[in-house]
Amino acid sequence: MADKSKKTAFAKYAVAAVAALLIIGVTVTTIMIKAKRKDVVVIESNSKSTEESESTSESIRSETKKTKEKSDSNKKNDTSETKAETQKTITETSISFPVDVNKVTLAQLCAIEGIGGSTAKRILDYRDKVGIIRSMRQLLNVDGIGEKTLAKLEQYLYVSENDKADTQTTTATKKTNKTTSKSSAKTSAKTSKTTAAPKEPKEVNVNKADAQEIAEALLISLENAQKIVEVREKIGGFKAKPEILLSKAISEDEYLRLEKYIII
Repeated sequence: MADKSKKTAFAKYAVAAVAALLIIGVTVTTIMIKAKRKDVVVIESNSKSTEESESTSESIRSETKKTKEKSDSNKKNDTSETKAETQKTITETSISFPVDVNKVTLAQLCAIEGIGGSTAKRILDYRDKVGIIRSMRQLLNVDGIGEKTLAKLEQYLYVSENDKADTQTTTATKKTNKTTSKSSAKTSAKTSKTTAAPKEPKEVNVNKADAQEIAEALLISLENAQKIVEVREKIGGFKAKPEILLSKAISEDEYLRLEKYIII
Protein backbone atom coordinates (compact mmCIF):
# COMPACT_ATOMS: atom_id res chain seq x y z
CA MET A 1 0.00 0.00 0.00
CA ALA A 2 2.78 2.37 0.85
CA ASP A 3 4.49 1.75 -2.52
CA LYS A 4 1.27 2.35 -4.40
CA SER A 5 0.71 5.61 -2.52
CA LYS A 6 4.24 6.78 -3.37
CA LYS A 7 3.77 6.01 -7.04
CA THR A 8 0.50 7.95 -7.10
CA ALA A 9 2.12 10.97 -5.41
CA PHE A 10 5.08 10.88 -7.86
CA ALA A 11 2.71 10.74 -10.82
CA LYS A 12 0.86 13.82 -9.54
CA TYR A 13 4.12 15.73 -9.11
CA ALA A 14 5.26 14.72 -12.61
CA VAL A 15 1.99 15.96 -14.17
CA ALA A 16 2.22 19.21 -12.20
CA ALA A 17 5.83 19.71 -13.37
CA VAL A 18 4.91 19.10 -17.01
CA ALA A 19 1.97 21.52 -16.72
CA ALA A 20 4.25 24.14 -15.19
CA LEU A 21 6.75 23.72 -18.01
CA LEU A 22 4.00 24.09 -20.59
CA ILE A 23 2.75 27.25 -18.93
CA ILE A 24 6.27 28.67 -18.82
CA GLY A 25 6.82 27.78 -22.47
CA VAL A 26 3.55 29.44 -23.56
CA THR A 27 4.37 32.55 -21.53
CA VAL A 28 7.88 32.86 -23.04
CA THR A 29 6.51 32.35 -26.56
CA THR A 30 3.88 35.05 -26.01
CA ILE A 31 6.50 37.51 -24.76
CA MET A 32 8.75 36.84 -27.78
CA ILE A 33 5.87 37.37 -30.23
CA LYS A 34 4.98 40.70 -28.61
CA ALA A 35 8.63 41.78 -28.75
CA LYS A 36 8.80 40.99 -32.48
CA ARG A 37 5.62 42.99 -33.15
CA LYS A 38 7.13 45.99 -31.37
CA ASP A 39 10.24 45.71 -33.54
CA VAL A 40 8.08 45.66 -36.68
CA VAL A 41 6.16 48.73 -35.49
CA VAL A 42 9.41 50.56 -34.72
CA ILE A 43 10.87 49.67 -38.13
CA GLU A 44 7.69 50.79 -39.92
CA SER A 45 7.67 54.02 -37.90
CA ASN A 46 11.32 54.72 -38.76
CA SER A 47 10.60 54.02 -42.44
CA LYS A 48 7.69 56.46 -42.43
CA SER A 49 9.83 59.10 -40.67
CA THR A 50 12.57 58.66 -43.28
CA GLU A 51 10.07 59.05 -46.15
CA GLU A 52 8.56 62.15 -44.53
CA SER A 53 12.06 63.60 -43.99
CA GLU A 54 12.99 63.00 -47.64
CA SER A 55 9.70 64.54 -48.78
CA THR A 56 10.31 67.59 -46.59
CA SER A 57 13.86 67.96 -47.93
CA GLU A 58 12.62 67.76 -51.52
CA SER A 59 9.96 70.36 -50.77
CA ILE A 60 12.56 72.69 -49.23
CA ARG A 61 14.87 72.28 -52.27
CA SER A 62 11.99 73.00 -54.64
CA GLU A 63 10.95 76.10 -52.68
CA THR A 64 14.56 77.32 -52.57
CA LYS A 65 14.85 76.92 -56.34
CA LYS A 66 11.62 78.87 -56.92
CA THR A 67 12.79 81.63 -54.58
CA LYS A 68 16.13 81.88 -56.41
CA GLU A 69 14.41 82.02 -59.84
CA LYS A 70 12.04 84.70 -58.58
CA SER A 71 14.97 86.67 -57.14
CA ASP A 72 16.87 86.47 -60.45
CA SER A 73 13.77 87.61 -62.32
CA ASN A 74 13.30 90.55 -59.95
CA LYS A 75 16.95 91.53 -60.39
CA LYS A 76 16.54 91.57 -64.19
CA ASN A 77 13.38 93.67 -63.91
CA ASP A 78 15.09 96.06 -61.49
CA THR A 79 18.05 96.40 -63.90
CA SER A 80 15.75 97.16 -66.86
CA GLU A 81 13.74 99.69 -64.83
CA THR A 82 16.92 101.37 -63.58
CA LYS A 83 18.28 101.60 -67.12
CA ALA A 84 15.04 103.10 -68.44
CA GLU A 85 14.85 105.52 -65.51
CA THR A 86 18.46 106.62 -66.12
CA GLN A 87 17.77 107.33 -69.79
CA LYS A 88 14.60 109.23 -68.89
CA THR A 89 16.49 111.32 -66.31
CA ILE A 90 19.21 112.23 -68.82
CA THR A 91 16.60 113.40 -71.33
CA GLU A 92 14.62 115.42 -68.77
CA THR A 93 17.68 117.15 -67.35
CA SER A 94 19.15 117.93 -70.79
CA ILE A 95 16.01 119.30 -72.48
CA SER A 96 13.18 121.48 -71.19
CA PHE A 97 9.69 121.40 -72.78
CA PRO A 98 7.51 122.87 -74.25
CA VAL A 99 9.58 124.32 -77.11
CA ASP A 100 8.68 126.70 -79.95
CA VAL A 101 8.23 124.54 -83.05
CA ASN A 102 10.08 127.18 -85.08
CA LYS A 103 13.08 126.99 -82.73
CA VAL A 104 13.13 123.32 -81.80
CA THR A 105 16.39 121.49 -82.50
CA LEU A 106 17.06 118.00 -83.79
CA ALA A 107 18.18 116.83 -80.35
CA GLN A 108 14.99 118.16 -78.72
CA LEU A 109 12.77 116.43 -81.28
CA CYS A 110 14.61 113.15 -80.79
CA ALA A 111 14.04 113.43 -77.04
CA ILE A 112 10.26 113.25 -77.57
CA GLU A 113 9.02 109.73 -76.98
CA GLY A 114 7.97 108.05 -80.23
CA ILE A 115 9.76 110.56 -82.50
CA GLY A 116 12.76 108.95 -84.14
CA GLY A 117 15.67 110.56 -85.91
CA SER A 118 14.10 110.20 -89.37
CA THR A 119 10.83 111.87 -88.39
CA ALA A 120 12.70 114.63 -86.54
CA LYS A 121 14.80 115.38 -89.62
CA ARG A 122 11.69 115.49 -91.86
CA ILE A 123 10.10 118.04 -89.52
CA LEU A 124 13.17 120.27 -89.71
CA ASP A 125 13.35 119.87 -93.50
CA TYR A 126 9.69 120.87 -93.77
CA ARG A 127 10.27 123.90 -91.52
CA ASP A 128 13.22 124.96 -93.68
CA LYS A 129 11.04 124.57 -96.77
CA VAL A 130 8.08 126.68 -95.53
CA GLY A 131 10.20 129.14 -93.54
CA ILE A 132 7.89 129.49 -90.54
CA ILE A 133 5.33 127.03 -89.21
CA ARG A 134 2.21 129.06 -88.37
CA SER A 135 0.02 126.21 -87.11
CA MET A 136 0.81 122.85 -85.54
CA ARG A 137 -1.61 121.30 -88.04
CA GLN A 138 0.88 122.08 -90.76
CA LEU A 139 2.94 119.20 -89.45
CA LEU A 140 0.36 116.85 -90.95
CA ASN A 141 2.05 117.70 -94.26
CA VAL A 142 5.18 115.93 -93.01
CA ASP A 143 5.47 112.35 -94.21
CA GLY A 144 4.83 109.90 -91.36
CA ILE A 145 2.89 112.31 -89.12
CA GLY A 146 -0.81 111.64 -88.56
CA GLU A 147 -3.37 112.83 -86.04
CA LYS A 148 -2.03 110.56 -83.29
CA THR A 149 1.59 111.71 -83.70
CA LEU A 150 0.44 115.34 -83.99
CA ALA A 151 -1.44 115.04 -80.70
CA LYS A 152 1.76 113.86 -79.03
CA LEU A 153 3.84 116.65 -80.60
CA GLU A 154 1.34 119.26 -79.37
CA GLN A 155 2.23 118.23 -75.80
CA TYR A 156 5.84 119.29 -76.37
CA LEU A 157 5.75 121.95 -79.10
CA TYR A 158 3.82 125.19 -79.73
CA VAL A 159 3.58 128.03 -82.24
CA SER A 160 4.31 131.50 -80.81
CA GLU A 161 1.75 134.28 -81.26
CA ASN A 162 4.20 136.33 -83.35
CA ASP A 163 4.69 133.48 -85.82
CA LYS A 164 0.94 133.01 -86.15
CA ALA A 165 0.45 136.63 -87.27
CA ASP A 166 3.64 137.98 -88.88
CA THR A 167 3.47 136.85 -92.53
CA GLN A 168 5.54 139.73 -93.86
CA THR A 169 8.39 138.90 -91.53
CA THR A 170 8.33 135.38 -92.87
CA THR A 171 8.93 136.51 -96.47
CA ALA A 172 11.73 138.85 -95.43
CA THR A 173 13.35 136.14 -93.34
CA LYS A 174 13.28 133.66 -96.22
CA LYS A 175 14.97 136.17 -98.54
CA THR A 176 17.60 136.97 -95.90
CA ASN A 177 18.29 133.29 -95.34
CA LYS A 178 18.77 132.72 -99.08
CA THR A 179 21.11 135.70 -99.36
CA THR A 180 23.10 134.57 -96.33
CA SER A 181 23.34 131.03 -97.67
CA LYS A 182 24.62 132.24 -101.04
CA SER A 183 27.11 134.57 -99.37
CA SER A 184 28.34 131.79 -97.09
CA ALA A 185 28.67 129.41 -100.03
CA LYS A 186 30.76 131.94 -101.99
CA THR A 187 32.97 132.62 -98.95
CA SER A 188 33.47 128.92 -98.35
CA ALA A 189 34.37 128.36 -102.01
CA LYS A 190 36.99 131.13 -101.92
CA THR A 191 38.44 129.86 -98.66
CA SER A 192 38.69 126.30 -99.95
CA LYS A 193 40.67 127.49 -102.98
CA THR A 194 43.28 129.29 -100.88
CA THR A 195 43.48 126.71 -98.07
CA ALA A 196 45.02 123.25 -98.26
CA ALA A 197 42.55 120.37 -98.36
CA PRO A 198 41.57 119.50 -94.74
CA LYS A 199 41.59 115.99 -93.35
CA GLU A 200 38.43 114.03 -94.10
CA PRO A 201 36.47 112.28 -91.32
CA LYS A 202 36.32 108.49 -91.31
CA GLU A 203 33.50 106.08 -90.49
CA VAL A 204 33.34 105.01 -86.85
CA ASN A 205 30.97 102.85 -84.81
CA VAL A 206 30.09 105.12 -81.88
CA ASN A 207 28.66 102.16 -79.91
CA LYS A 208 31.97 100.25 -79.98
CA ALA A 209 34.83 102.71 -80.41
CA ASP A 210 36.59 104.35 -77.46
CA ALA A 211 36.96 108.11 -77.03
CA GLN A 212 40.34 108.23 -78.80
CA GLU A 213 39.02 106.37 -81.87
CA ILE A 214 35.90 108.57 -82.05
CA ALA A 215 38.00 111.75 -81.78
CA GLU A 216 40.37 110.66 -84.55
CA ALA A 217 37.60 109.44 -86.89
CA LEU A 218 35.21 112.41 -86.54
CA LEU A 219 38.02 114.99 -86.15
CA ILE A 220 36.71 116.31 -82.83
CA SER A 221 38.45 116.95 -79.53
CA LEU A 222 39.15 114.08 -77.14
CA GLU A 223 37.07 115.88 -74.50
CA ASN A 224 33.99 115.93 -76.75
CA ALA A 225 34.55 112.33 -77.77
CA GLN A 226 34.60 111.39 -74.07
CA LYS A 227 31.21 113.10 -73.63
CA ILE A 228 29.78 110.89 -76.39
CA VAL A 229 31.14 107.77 -74.66
CA GLU A 230 29.68 108.84 -71.28
CA VAL A 231 26.17 109.35 -72.71
CA ARG A 232 26.43 106.04 -74.59
CA GLU A 233 27.18 104.19 -71.35
CA LYS A 234 24.37 105.91 -69.46
CA ILE A 235 21.64 105.09 -72.00
CA GLY A 236 22.94 101.63 -72.82
CA GLY A 237 24.07 102.41 -76.37
CA PHE A 238 22.76 104.66 -79.13
CA LYS A 239 19.63 103.40 -80.93
CA ALA A 240 19.53 106.22 -83.49
CA LYS A 241 22.24 108.52 -84.81
CA PRO A 242 20.60 111.80 -83.64
CA GLU A 243 20.87 110.58 -80.01
CA ILE A 244 24.55 111.52 -80.19
CA LEU A 245 23.39 115.16 -79.90
CA LEU A 246 22.35 114.46 -76.29
CA SER A 247 26.04 114.51 -75.42
CA LYS A 248 26.30 118.16 -76.59
CA ALA A 249 29.71 117.20 -77.98
CA ILE A 250 28.86 118.43 -81.49
CA SER A 251 26.44 121.03 -82.87
CA GLU A 252 23.54 120.25 -85.17
CA ASP A 253 25.51 121.59 -88.14
CA GLU A 254 28.45 119.38 -87.27
CA TYR A 255 26.10 116.42 -86.86
CA LEU A 256 24.60 116.92 -90.33
CA ARG A 257 28.14 117.07 -91.75
CA LEU A 258 29.33 113.98 -89.87
CA GLU A 259 26.13 111.91 -90.01
CA LYS A 260 27.30 109.72 -92.91
CA TYR A 261 30.46 108.79 -90.99
CA ILE A 262 28.57 107.78 -87.83
CA ILE A 263 27.74 104.08 -87.57
CA ILE A 264 25.30 102.68 -84.98
